[in-house]
Amino acid sequence: MLARVADVHMEIIEATRTEAVEAPQPGVDYGQRIAVITKSLRLTLLLEDKFANHRDERRKAAAQREADQEDWHELRVKLAMMAAAYEVSEDEAEADRRADEVSERLERPEVAELVEASRAEVAVAALCRRWGYPVQVERWLEMADEAMEKLGFLPSEDDDPPEAPPKPRPASARKPRPPDTG
Repeated sequence: MLARVADVHMEIIEATRTEAVEAPQPGVDYGQRIAVITKSLRLTLLLEDKFANHRDERRKAAAQREADQEDWHELRVKLAMMAAAYEVSEDEAEADRRADEVSERLERPEVAELVEASRAEVAVAALCRRWGYPVQVERWLEMADEAMEKLGFLPSEDDDPPEAPPKPRPASARKPRPPDTG
C-alpha cells in the first residue's frame, strides 16, 4: 500500500514538472509544490522502510527460535517423554523408575532414528502410543518447552529480539550553533 502511495507521489511530481515546462501557470510556485510532494514522498519511503525492517526482524526472530528448536530437537522430545512419565506416575519411586526407562529407551537406535527423522509432535505421539503413555502431545511438548526455557536452551517467546545499537551519526552532519551576539 505504501509503495502505491509512493507511486502516486511520483506521478504527481511528473505531472507538476510537465505542467511547469510545457504550460506554466502565472503565479504558481512549482518549486514549492515539488518541495512539499518530495517531503511527503520521503516520509512515505521512510515509513515503508521502517515497516519492512520491523517485518524482517520478526521473521528473523521466528527463524532463530525455530533453528534453536531444531538444534535441541532430541532434548525437547526427551523432556516431553519425561514429562509424560512423571505425570502418569503415582509416587516418586515409580517416577524415577519410569524416567530411567525413558532414558534407556531413547538411546535405542530405532527410537533415536524415529526421533531424528520425525517432527517432535509425531515422535512424541508415536512414543506415547508405543510405551503406553497418554497421547497428550501438546501438553508434554509445552512442559518440555517450559523446561528448556527455564534451563536457558530456548529464548522465551515473550522476549523481544535484541535491538541493534543505534547507528552512529557523522559529526559533520550537525550544524554548529551560531555565536550569541545578543
